[in-house]
Amino acid sequence: MVRHLSAAFLAIGVTFGLFYIMQALILGKDTKLGEASVNMIDFVRLKKDRDLETKKRKMPDKKKPEEPPPPPDLSTARSNKPSQAMGDMAFAIDVDVDLGGANITIAASDSDVIPVVRVPPQYPLRASERGIEGWVELEFTISKLGAVKDATVLNSHPSSIFDRAAIKAIRRWKYNPKIEDGEAVERPGVQVRLKFELNN
Repeated sequence: MVRHLSAAFLAIGVTFGLFYIMQALILGKDTKLGEASVNMIDFVRLKKDRDLETKKRKMPDKKKPEEPPPPPDLSTARSNKPSQAMGDMAFAIDVDVDLGGANITIAASDSDVIPVVRVPPQYPLRASERGIEGWVELEFTISKLGAVKDATVLNSHPSSIFDRAAIKAIRRWKYNPKIEDGEAVERPGVQVRLKFELNN
């Protein structure tokens, strides 16, 4: 019991001693800071030079551009209708284009029926999982702006498996419009055959 009392008194004494030392340290720092804050800082103002040297700039001399050469003399006869220029020749184009799983065969009577923008059809998932291949024949009209409209399925094999994918893709194709007498006209009855083949 006496040990506990002596230890408690000793602890109290040490605690008060530590508080006293901490207070002395804090007061000592404040006095140093107070002394340091009394010091004044002198600002020195520099006199600016009033005599400024100005540079005189001269614009560079511009050379006159050389005269462009005269345009070449084009004396070839032009015809508004391509069929007249070719002597009323009609030919068929049969082009196979591989678009990652779907081959496209384009059958047309004029060379300007080849599409400018081709969007490949998305191979149906069920058909690709089962290994089914086939084709779809489509007929549509090329508008005055070169867009595809009124797309319909003429024939397909196997029936109705690839129809939706083919129509969805062909509606996003773009063509050069047909020009007659200097104006764009619609071109009905364009037929395209899309082949759906799996790449091994």
